[in-house]
Amino acid sequence: MQATADLIRAQQQRVRERFPDTPTAKLALLPAPIRNPRGTKSIAMGTVGDRHVDWVAAMPPLLLLEDGKTEFDRSKVVMYAYRHSYAQRHADAGVPIDQLRKLMNHDLLESTRRYYRITEERTRKAVDAVARFHFDRHGNRIWREAKQLLDSEHVRQNLEAVAVPFGRCSEPSNVQAGGGDCPIRFRCAGCDHFSTDVSYLPELETYLSSLLQTRERIAAMTTADEWAKAEAMPSHEEIRRVRRLVANVKDTLAELAPDEQDQVQEAMVTIRKSRAVMLGMPSVRQPLPDVRPERP
Repeated sequence: MQATADLIRAQQQRVRERFPDTPTAKLALLPAPIRNPRGTKSIAMGTVGDRHVDWVAAMPPLLLLEDGKTEFDRSKVVMYAYRHSYAQRHADAGVPIDQLRKLMNHDLLESTRRYYRITEERTRKAVDAVARFHFDRHGNRIWREAKQLLDSEHVRQNLEAVAVPFGRCSEPSNVQAGGGDCPIRFRCAGCDHFSTDVSYLPELETYLSSLLQTRERIAAMTTADEWAKAEAMPSHEEIRRVRRLVANVKDTLAELAPDEQDQVQEAMVTIRKSRAVMLGMPSVRQPLPDVRPERP
């Protein structure tokens, strides 16, 4: 993103120097070369397209990165393809999808998701990379032995557990409901069916902060009955469990060598992007059911 911003600023500066008397707000980023004495008229898209075709035709053979031998079909190098490349590069860099939506000026997240993809092979490699950094609800590491997951193991993981806000849940009724029927309303730190890994660290930190803020807000309320405040108040035990889990995950990462930390961080970016695109994230806690009788 910084490189893109620097490129735009440099172009703005060139235009500013070329048309010093025109108000900045009226300057075109790419001004037309003729019949444009004040720099307010943008270059025509047809002209840009023609120059782009000439530029692509003059390129040496475009070889695929996978094997370095197969030539890429340059007829696919069109102007609109850069929009997809822009989205893919930012997604690969770990830019959250909600921020990417704003950068691409999309109204819906679904529109943004269609602009980039995550290959299955890349996701599987990322899963394998964090396989030895799983934790139970107490913050104890599980799967201590680093091992590559077999195809059957990947399938088993998907069938016997379901994604929850901070990890995975193996509680049978919740798995059957696709993660939408937690018996204890997603208080995952208090359930042995819950496990997590390092890729969920940002969500765990956000949840811990939310618990602390909610507790302070409820304690400061003077307009609510005590029973209502007690019902909504996050417990000290849940806060203690989540805080310990976050600390243990951080301590484990800090013990790794710098190159291992870089590998895990890269794998975390891939897994988080895959999770945002393919799974979506449920709410932190599902709302209480509406038990009021229907009105006639």
